[in-house]
Amino acid sequence: MTMAYTKPDQTPFTKLQPNEFVVNLTDTGQNVAVSVVVWTEDTSANASLRATARVVQSDGSNQVDANGDAIVSAFAHTTNVVELAQAGGMPALQKQMLLAVLGEATTLWSDPIHTTDMQNASIRASIATAGHAGPVADPGSLL
Repeated sequence: MTMAYTKPDQTPFTKLQPNEFVVNLTDTGQNVAVSVVVWTEDTSANASLRATARVVQSDGSNQVDANGDAIVSAFAHTTNVVELAQAGGMPALQKQMLLAVLGEATTLWSDPIHTTDMQNASIRASIATAGHAGPVADPGSLL
């Protein structure tokens, strides 16, 4: 599987949040900081994961849209011991989570029922949508 990102030198990204790593999207040229957090559910003892992605500037600070909002995406998933074993362990599942927020193909959520989930999780979708952000200059012309 060809990845549509590269892993640049992390040194210039001094304003990253703890545990973030920057990749460069080869199709858009944008830098994206990604992270994943794991915790144990109180009611089931299953692990839950949340991956996040945000478009960053050359120093690691947020790139914002026309409204001044950060361009972000996220994906959350609760797993179980069977899925973890099938996925190849927690590091393999964490990688799948990161791929999901990058808009890359995953092996776990590639079926049709998860198509919308994967589109919603993708930072690439957030980047495309950010292009529409901002006030409508003449709402009356739309009526």
